[in-house]
Amino acid sequence: MRKGIHRYNYIGVILALSTLLLISCSDKNRPEPTDMRGEVLDTELVKELSLAQVRKIATDSIDSTYLHYPIQCYRVTYSSIYEGEPITTTALMLLPKCDTADKALCVYMHGTNWPIEKHSAQQNMPSNYFNRSSHSGGEVATCGIPLASSGLAVIMPDYIGYGPTADKEHPFIYYPELKNANIDALRALRNYLKLKGKQDVRLAGWSQGGGAALSLHYYIQTDYSSEFNVLSSSCLSGPYNYAGLLEGVLRDSTGLVPPTALCTWSVYVLNRFAVHRNPDQIYTFTVTDQVSAMMNFVGTVWDCFRPYFTTGLLTGADTEWIRASEKNSFHKGWKPTGKVYLHHGTKDPIVPYFNTADAYKGLKDAGGDITLYAYEGKNHFNVTFSFINHTLEDWER
Repeated sequence: MRKGIHRYNYIGVILALSTLLLISCSDKNRPEPTDMRGEVLDTELVKELSLAQVRKIATDSIDSTYLHYPIQCYRVTYSSIYEGEPITTTALMLLPKCDTADKALCVYMHGTNWPIEKHSAQQNMPSNYFNRSSHSGGEVATCGIPLASSGLAVIMPDYIGYGPTADKEHPFIYYPELKNANIDALRALRNYLKLKGKQDVRLAGWSQGGGAALSLHYYIQTDYSSEFNVLSSSCLSGPYNYAGLLEGVLRDSTGLVPPTALCTWSVYVLNRFAVHRNPDQIYTFTVTDQVSAMMNFVGTVWDCFRPYFTTGLLTGADTEWIRASEKNSFHKGWKPTGKVYLHHGTKDPIVPYFNTADAYKGLKDAGGDITLYAYEGKNHFNVTFSFINHTLEDWER
């Protein structure tokens, strides 16, 4: 019920905005982008990890029987596109030190970083991981490093909107745009390793990255099948059914409503990249960019949107918006080649569990080879170790 839903706490955000210095997005030495997507423009070896260091960073919660190799960690600068124009962006590349790491290439896509907290968002980018004072915790440690140590060549994109592209608005969970930097990171990994011909690939991610992984699985099949073959994707707690997610929030049909700021941000992004309406037609407060879309002070999610916008979605009258939402949903209507492993805590208050239940049914009905890991009673944050251990086990087979 509405009265049981807590408002997003903006006090921390206000303090962050008032006390943290913004990191400049300018970089005089940054290579110029090229028209060749996935071209490696620069690499920097930032860390070498022995197997003992890998096991220490990965923590005792990771099954060490799957950690086989020391790894080399590189910051990679590569060319991609943003809204159709060339752009330079970055990623973290993790390579196992062995002669037989030929299982597959792997793209790991990370969860959400709030763009309103510029300092912490920049430091949390995968390519900046080894600039931190501590090398424990976070998805690089718990997911990227174990996958690489198991024998996979791993690339972890920073995403557009962070790092050297912090002056751009992040496409968040608008997958038709988000996919570009991710597929080009995969190309950069292939090009760095000087691989020729069609390559096998595995995809993984959590939260926003879980949705990015499943959608990239789809896009590789439909748009990049001459370059890559998806052996499997392992997706944790992703918003796969975006159309259903927004409708579920507005109907409060699950009792688990994501933070208001995530909802208002996702609507801004869909509008910004796909629908292109004046924000005044959508919001009850002033919105001029992605940050202002998250910084509302008007109450619950129902107070944030104009009644005729909400009514249009819930009655089906707003066909333009519904079509854009459905185009941004990947829970049904296609048969994945390769396997799909779906993971989700059943008590997730950030991305409701029905997203994974819908994807399991929809892709299974389409004839896909789908495995579901439902973590009973778990939430959005206490399932990572179970997810990565199951992924290591499944991909070892």
